[in-house]
Amino acid sequence: MLRSFIVVTAAAAALAMPALAEEGHEDIWVTSSGGQLVTGGWDHVTGEITSPFLRVFKADMGADPEFPFSIDEPGIGSDLIGSSLGFRMLAGLGAWNGSGFSAASEGLSVAYGGTNFDSLLGGAFNFSVTQGLDLHAGFTLFGPGGADPANGIYLSSFVFESAGLQSSEVFYIVWNLGMSEADHDAAIDWVTASVPAPGGMALAAALGLAGKRSRRRG
Repeated sequence: MLRSFIVVTAAAAALAMPALAEEGHEDIWVTSSGGQLVTGGWDHVTGEITSPFLRVFKADMGADPEFPFSIDEPGIGSDLIGSSLGFRMLAGLGAWNGSGFSAASEGLSVAYGGTNFDSLLGGAFNFSVTQGLDLHAGFTLFGPGGADPANGIYLSSFVFESAGLQSSEVFYIVWNLGMSEADHDAAIDWVTASVPAPGGMALAAALGLAGKRSRRRG
């Protein structure tokens, strides 16, 4: 049986942070502040920075019925023209249990530019920031032994890296596969309320998910 790693309850999270009103998603904006990479919410259509310093993002799997377990959102944009950035996924994947996240049996793979890795061990790809960058990597959920993943809400953690700049604080993507938007938003509210202050222990580590190994695909 999977051990549950609960930091705060959903009720406490709801008291700490207001519910998210939007049903869409914000793409990831990467910039720098005080010598450190920082993330924010970005609307790639308007170019507006919608949520400075945002560290929790949402995405819904299943938009394309031909690829029900995959998505190429959220996208990534940046104003660090000429820089080389690394997008690193930390090991471990969480599954929403209604009041927190437990270690998931499922895994998440990432593919971009011929580089592939998954949540078993984590991994990274690098990219150059050019004018008008709107990068979309491929994210795919998979079940144990090559099976389809179970419907659920999943949590993964990431950082951006770049030579000459301090790495970003850990940021999070909350994935929804086949669950209601109300449940998805409840999980997002929980994560938002649980994100540590800058310099604090990453939520994934606090949950015990960092370094947790999902089962390999068969």
